Amino acid sequence: MSHYTLRYRSEDGRGAFLVTDEQGAAYLFSGGYLQGRFHGDGACERLLALVQRHGTWLPVPEVSSVTVERLRQLVERSDQEAS
Repeated sequence: MSHYTLRYRSEDGRGAFLVTDEQGAAYLFSGGYLQGRFHGDGACERLLALVQRHGTWLPVPEVSSVTVERLRQLVERSDQEAS
């Protein structure tokens, strides 16, 4: 089972995160799914530069890695808090 580390969260409360996997690839987690895949040096920073065109993203303090299911739970809670 893959694990992902949260790096950034959407400031607008829509429950989206930028995460990295164990190999350093970066993904947008939104709508309950990992979307896109940036890999190589600076993957997360490059993805952040792309998504910042559409909103503000806040860094997430370093935490332990989580599964996709846990990401879904975090998004659900974030969406409930935004309502």
